[in-house]
Amino acid sequence: MPLVRLLAVVVAGLVLGAAPAARARDDTAAAIRAVVESGVHPWLHQSALREFQPTVRAIYEGESWKPIWLDDDEPTDEAKEVIAHLTAAAVWGLEPKDYDADRLQWESERLQTKPRPTDAEAGNFDVGMTVAVMRYAAEAYLGRVDPHQLGFGIDVPPKPLDLARTVKDLAAGSPEERLDALDPPFPLFGRLVVALAEMRAVAGRSDYPVIPADLPKLREGDRHPAVPEIRRLMTILRDLPAGAPPPRNATRYDATLAAAVRRFQERHGRTADAVIGKSTLQDLRVPPQHRVQQIELAMERLRWLPAQFADRFIVVNVPEFRLRAFDTGSETPRLSMGVVVGSAARENETPILQADMRYVIFRPIWTVPDEITKKEIQPKLEKDPTYLAKQNMEYDSAGRIRQLPGPNNSLGLVKFILPNPYQVYLHDTPSKELFRRSRRDFSHGCIRVADPVALAQFVLGDGWDHARIVEAMKNGPERNRVDLAAPVPVYLLYTTAVVDPDGRIYFYEDIYNYDARLARGLVNRYSGTAL
Repeated sequence: MPLVRLLAVVVAGLVLGAAPAARARDDTAAAIRAVVESGVHPWLHQSALREFQPTVRAIYEGESWKPIWLDDDEPTDEAKEVIAHLTAAAVWGLEPKDYDADRLQWESERLQTKPRPTDAEAGNFDVGMTVAVMRYAAEAYLGRVDPHQLGFGIDVPPKPLDLARTVKDLAAGSPEERLDALDPPFPLFGRLVVALAEMRAVAGRSDYPVIPADLPKLREGDRHPAVPEIRRLMTILRDLPAGAPPPRNATRYDATLAAAVRRFQERHGRTADAVIGKSTLQDLRVPPQHRVQQIELAMERLRWLPAQFADRFIVVNVPEFRLRAFDTGSETPRLSMGVVVGSAARENETPILQADMRYVIFRPIWTVPDEITKKEIQPKLEKDPTYLAKQNMEYDSAGRIRQLPGPNNSLGLVKFILPNPYQVYLHDTPSKELFRRSRRDFSHGCIRVADPVALAQFVLGDGWDHARIVEAMKNGPERNRVDLAAPVPVYLLYTTAVVDPDGRIYFYEDIYNYDARLARGLVNRYSGTAL
């Protein structure tokens, strides 16, 4: 056979030998295109693809509809790594089932163990991986629910997320590192991850003590049959060091246990007096699974925040009754002080929002809102016609009641203005005694601060030392507005679980039932019902 003809036969054989593989690749591409164009995935638990369909289509069109998670009909190493991450989603306060982690793991193993998968099986796996990754990325980075749909007014700068680029990058390599980068960048989030694992371990204990609901008030030195269970609970929660010697009488509430209860009370926002009364008993009886949920909800709320904060900003955590001010990227606050927030009993909740503080007013006048005038001032005037004079109040030219500047003004001697639709601001108060209480929701919605001088120093900056601020508050001109050199972002947030840098977990009462609202929203988010 001539050499030319021999070469032609060899080449023809190679081409014919490659044809089935080429056809197979084309058939898998067709299967991928078919499921994408249908808008419905056959086995994802959220089968409709409408939300992601345009992006999924763009991803696969850019790849000529070829699989991106398969190599020679088997899952790539990147696909296996992504599936492992989705399977462990609970570590980050998310639900593996929301991303079909178990089904993807099963499909991945099946593709590796059976004869060559059908084109439909390969296409369904590849598209399933892509959609699951997109769902996870969106929820890990932006949150599982839109806070506005639940009535939480967190208005932060947009957090752009290119889902197509995210999927392609994950499929290309280093998926674990890229997936971790989707988590909120704040140190608190990392501490919550650790706390979540610890509290889940506590919740999984079969010997977790249940303190009786009819426990009488206990003080140090008392004896009661439930004391050994309280001691065991304090040990499990690490408020009592492991190995602490018990008293000779196991039922005696001794000094060592009292010290542990004080630590427990401090971690739960209570007065640390070691008296086991109604509130402390209520905290002792909260199931650990509920504490797990509080941590998960705290993690969700961190996902609503900007990916990066300004150099200087203020955070008020409403159920903690605490303000913290941060400066120049520091992880520890420059200021930390107690606050009084809106009353839950009177339904005067402080709104959850973000706004920029722009100026302060020294020696302010308080123009009484109409609702307060009607509900609170008028009844007092009817009983005592001299009430306005006693309160340094008068009618203004529009016929509204206002309180003139002075030490007894309800706004104190300075207020901090952050323009927002709710007309909420921060201010001083003459009622300093309220800061001695552990629960401090007494206001009409605005926020009273424990140390207005320190806060004024923080926001006004250079040129405004302690002495100058005190002079402006006590002896300066009335209604003296001072603009800030630059706006200071203020975040009025709501989280009932906080972890300090030492790893101590703090839990606070859900005073506005916002945790309950968020939990319902998470349950209902796929049903189309917000609450």
